[in-house]
Amino acid sequence: MNAPFVKKLPLNKILAEAWEFCRNDEKNSLIFSAVAYFVGVVALFSWKSLAFWPVLLLMYVLWGAHFRYYLQRRPYFDYKMLFNSLVPSTKIVLLSVIIVSILLLLPLLPLFMDLSPEFKTEYAKMLQGDFQDQQMFIVFSDVFFLLISPIVAYRPFLAWISALVGRSGSLRFAWSRTKGNYWEFLLIAVLTNLTIMFVRWVVFELGGNDYITLLFVAPMVIYFNVVSAKAYEFFFLDKE
Repeated sequence: MNAPFVKKLPLNKILAEAWEFCRNDEKNSLIFSAVAYFVGVVALFSWKSLAFWPVLLLMYVLWGAHFRYYLQRRPYFDYKMLFNSLVPSTKIVLLSVIIVSILLLLPLLPLFMDLSPEFKTEYAKMLQGDFQDQQMFIVFSDVFFLLISPIVAYRPFLAWISALVGRSGSLRFAWSRTKGNYWEFLLIAVLTNLTIMFVRWVVFELGGNDYITLLFVAPMVIYFNVVSAKAYEFFFLDKE
């Protein structure tokens, strides 16, 4: 029996085409970058207050408009499509919250196991003491989420784009369309995160701050949005 055909994402081609699109559409890419920078600044300024939630909503509308612009779906600000896209986006958030909750509860699991009281006492001291002071758990969490991001974020994200343009927003359908591409999406995740981390490191080494970092990150976000849109085209619109 022949193995089922797996459509592989041509990552090099997708990255190059996204770069070419941003270059050829430089004016509008800069406009979206400027708006993204403004929203990002407001988000940084308000993230500890209730005003942060309207900013998140504004960001949601902006990304929806950007994807509809790239895919040439008018009007770009279609609130019906944005409302429909809440279904897959809510599922993505809930899936992430469940995984975060499991990850946070895992270190507590030995406390509920049938182990000696002495071990539980020492283990509880470790959780309350040095373990919290170390960066090991933070690093582990970051690496863990990076490794699962193709499953819980990047591939489901295509379902959100699909809902934005009036097509199926099923996460299961998105997973089925993109099966066999874990490593390709992981490379996109690694490239995105490492690029942003490197830019932030350079800016802070030169004495800058998050607001200056955003100047460089905003156009990068627009570029990687185009990468995601092109991945959506490849898997969902059957473009070769």
